[in-house]
Amino acid sequence: MVEVAQHPNITLYTYSELERLEGFIGNFRAVIRKKARSIDETACTGCGACIQKCPTKKIPSEFNAQLGMRTAIYVPFPQAVPNKPVIDREHCVYFKTGRCKLCERVCPAKAIRYDQEDMLIEVHVGAVVAATGYQVKGTDFFPEYGYGRYKDVITGLQFERLASASGPTQGVIRRPSDGAIPQTVVFVACAGSRDPAKGLNYCSKICCMYTAKHAMLYRHKVHEGRAYVFYMDIRAGGKMYEEFVRRAIEEDQVNYIRGRVSRIYERNRKLIVKGVDTLLNSRPVEIEADLVVLATAMVPQPDAEQLAQRMKVSYDENGFLSEAHPKLRPVEMNTAGIFVAGACQAPKDIPEAVAQASGAASKVIALFSKEELSREPLVAVVNRCAPPEYSTCIGCFLCESACPYQAIEREEIRTRDGKLIKTVAKVNQGVCQGCGTCVALCRSKSIDLQGFTNEQVFAELIAV
Repeated sequence: MVEVAQHPNITLYTYSELERLEGFIGNFRAVIRKKARSIDETACTGCGACIQKCPTKKIPSEFNAQLGMRTAIYVPFPQAVPNKPVIDREHCVYFKTGRCKLCERVCPAKAIRYDQEDMLIEVHVGAVVAATGYQVKGTDFFPEYGYGRYKDVITGLQFERLASASGPTQGVIRRPSDGAIPQTVVFVACAGSRDPAKGLNYCSKICCMYTAKHAMLYRHKVHEGRAYVFYMDIRAGGKMYEEFVRRAIEEDQVNYIRGRVSRIYERNRKLIVKGVDTLLNSRPVEIEADLVVLATAMVPQPDAEQLAQRMKVSYDENGFLSEAHPKLRPVEMNTAGIFVAGACQAPKDIPEAVAQASGAASKVIALFSKEELSREPLVAVVNRCAPPEYSTCIGCFLCESACPYQAIEREEIRTRDGKLIKTVAKVNQGVCQGCGTCVALCRSKSIDLQGFTNEQVFAELIAV
């Protein structure tokens, strides 16, 4: 990130989001909303005095997956670029009551700006790469696991923060409820994934590997502890992946149990995990655990569908962005000039996400290296005719609302003195992909695909 921020040809907009995207390949106009930090980034030195003095210190930290606390003025994560704080207006005492301003008084650079507002920045670009990442399902998604009521039932992401040296416990594995070191930990793989009953039919792809890693980390940190993994199938489909899982089982003595967990409940300050072992004729299994880690499903960002609609690209029933072709065009989208990379397209691990990002970057470079762009020859066209009719289009613009690529524009036909005669549809041939939806829906039959007009088809039939 530091290299990105320092690169002369890269403009980095942090704490920003896409407001809208217009245009077409080679000529996009993006409007970016740069949200107000309530900090003057040019004046702030990142000294951290405001963070130390802030009186509001009990806000759950997003970076630590709600396990740690942060202040109302904070740096989102330790390696943030730029390393400048932002004020959380929802929890800040000043924005709630109009009093406090302690951070303003202690700031040596006088960089606090309470009246700062969001900025709209317009940039013109030739291509767009969508790489918005993913989220994981929370524990409150599972009724059989307590709907999030049990503090010691956590997600894999939360366990990752517990095991990290920069986490809320400085790398010591402790139970969130009382801070004790757990002696028995149960890991539940496929929590939500491959579960049609919960509406998530797909495999999250990364759970098998990070569950094995978490179990190994636990065994390395708590040598006398016992680790159990409930799994459906082990899908270790990468280089050295199977060997990694075997190492967890054989060298670190992690107990793998093939079966689903039916219920988790609390008894005598212990978590009772009830399941079955399908390799032992579905024998019931009951384990008293101190900590339960759910490998919850990978899901798109909460606003993924809204972003796709702003970008005018397609997405699937799960909210992941849809590529143009799963095998032949895996990093391109149906809208020309827009590419996709990472887990916003489908669940994937780090090597696959890096490979896809490199492919998307290569596609953009290849696009920009050409002096002229080629387009699909079979595109729609609106019929034009001689005055006084000019066009058979009646201007209902049903095609405009139906076009999946937003290729229909409105064209005004005027006289030489500027008087408006009529407004008709016009196809942007740089955006049109030749799907034919507008042709089928046109009430006045004013749109044809080039090369497939009625006259051309009739001529072919007569010639045969």
